[in-house]
Amino acid sequence: MHGPLLHDVLYLGRRIVAPSEVDSCIDKFCQVEHMDRNERRRLRLSIQRDMRAHLISPDEYFLYGFSSKSEAEKNEFVGDLERTILCARMYNSVPEGQIFMDKMRTYQYFSSFFKRDVIEIRTQEDFDVYTSFCEKHSQYIVKPPSSSRGSGIYLAFSGEGDQERRAAFEALLDEAPVVLEEVIDQAPEMARLHPESVNTIRYATFFEEGEISTLCCFVKIGRGSSVVDNGGAGGFLAAVDQETGVITTPGRTELGEVVEVHPDTGVAIVGYQIPQWDDLKSMVSELVRVLPQQKYVGWDLACSASKGWVLVEGNSGGQFVGPQISMGKGIRPLVQDTFGSL
Repeated sequence: MHGPLLHDVLYLGRRIVAPSEVDSCIDKFCQVEHMDRNERRRLRLSIQRDMRAHLISPDEYFLYGFSSKSEAEKNEFVGDLERTILCARMYNSVPEGQIFMDKMRTYQYFSSFFKRDVIEIRTQEDFDVYTSFCEKHSQYIVKPPSSSRGSGIYLAFSGEGDQERRAAFEALLDEAPVVLEEVIDQAPEMARLHPESVNTIRYATFFEEGEISTLCCFVKIGRGSSVVDNGGAGGFLAAVDQETGVITTPGRTELGEVVEVHPDTGVAIVGYQIPQWDDLKSMVSELVRVLPQQKYVGWDLACSASKGWVLVEGNSGGQFVGPQISMGKGIRPLVQDTFGSL
């Protein structure tokens, strides 16, 4: 699929950066207590072979079920090493792509789609802004400005009275810079899936010459006590029909678990109807035109009970793992029709 020299350069670069990554993934995904030394060696060689041939990461080998797939089936998957190059080519070539790397800058460009208050805390001089924000919002979501996959995101409270508020502000300064967001009042249809987290839709688009191509559409659903829905934070993903908004596959976690029924809420995943789907698609058609120079964006959208669909964030380098896990198949034809090839 690619030149052999490019394969080797990218593969060897990955091995140098993370030499123990293959063994770590074997420990993570396999019952290693039942694996002898020769079996582990064969598996390691198989993973390394597919890393070189298909530019996947070691965890993708397990997530995509490569051990049971033919070469033709494997070729349909776009590995994360390849995705990194394709996306970097896309957002490094235009300054607009860098805007999505900073949550506050993203809010400044897309504030009308966020439909909620967002502030940034950097220095002591932001205390007045923080105080005004807290007068309206006694609780809020805290995010590092460049976090991904739900990392470092948590729910916080401003406290009551000047002393508690000052203490809460000082705690935020210890982590500064941070972005504070008004909590989304999740629509009951989405809360039914999992009420503790805001469950979002990832709708990835490629916008070129006035035409929108949908690369993927899936729902991210939280579990347990987590306030975020990301697969990297313990949640799971399921594919959504882009025309109807109906969930079409069971949930799948980043550890390979298949979820037919939500373990916390008892809700069946396949066949669940995402609410106000036409409104979501209408919003997406507007979002892509705000910064059209950035052709590829993975939009994360949440449904608010009071405001309808709102933007959570945009990702100019959004991973292809989510759609390929949720659908159980590769998206190479879509990627080649939009990004092209390496």
